Amino acid sequence: MKGLTFILVLSLLSSCLDKDMSPDAALKEFVETRIGATVSREYILERVTGKMFQSIQNMSEEDFQKFADLKNIQSDTFKIHSKSCQEKRCFITYSLGYKTKEADKAKYQSEVKKIAEMIQVENKWLIADVSNIKTYHESMEPINPLE
Repeated sequence: MKGLTFILVLSLLSSCLDKDMSPDAALKEFVETRIGATVSREYILERVTGKMFQSIQNMSEEDFQKFADLKNIQSDTFKIHSKSCQEKRCFITYSLGYKTKEADKAKYQSEVKKIAEMIQVENKWLIADVSNIKTYHESMEPINPLE
């Protein structure tokens, strides 16, 4: 009886510790981890597949550093608008609002709307491709074209 109770408690704890394996949660975690930080190539490669995996893997170190460094970005909103799923593939339309900062001051307010293709590989949802639908930038200061 004690052994059965121990196994039951252990399985409950492990299920509570497991992350939500939905495609929405995988996408949201990826986006939120990247915003405001610099992530490693290994971190990204563990969460992407297909076309995106090849693209990240083939980037030069200099290009990857530009792609991975989002320390000056502060997230405002993340919203999933729609999701179309089949058995192991989902297309998620989402928008992300963020501010671009320079010297701890917001310089631009942006909103992007994207479609992410998510594919399930070995019970993990990975990002296969992301395409832009719309991008909107608003400058918080007047733009001087002479600079």
